[in-house]
Amino acid sequence: MLTWLTEWWDDVELWLAQLWFPFQVTLTMVVLLPVCWFVAWLIDRVVDRTSAAITRTGETEPPLGGSYDAPPTERGEPGRAADRS
Repeated sequence: MLTWLTEWWDDVELWLAQLWFPFQVTLTMVVLLPVCWFVAWLIDRVVDRTSAAITRTGETEPPLGGSYDAPPTERGEPGRAADRS
């Protein structure tokens, strides 16, 4: 059923293995660096949002790129200007 895919992958693998080593490294970095960066970014977002969702205290920092309804000074965090008055 997937013989065409395995044959295609074997052809690509053979082509890559026969390239000159600097081209192999360059091609691998061009493909793997963006993929690894995206996967790391995705894991970071998932962990950040999950930990923010399961945390019960209101004094936690918002997720990256997100915000809570009230700014920190209005939520009454310790050491903020709202506590000093």
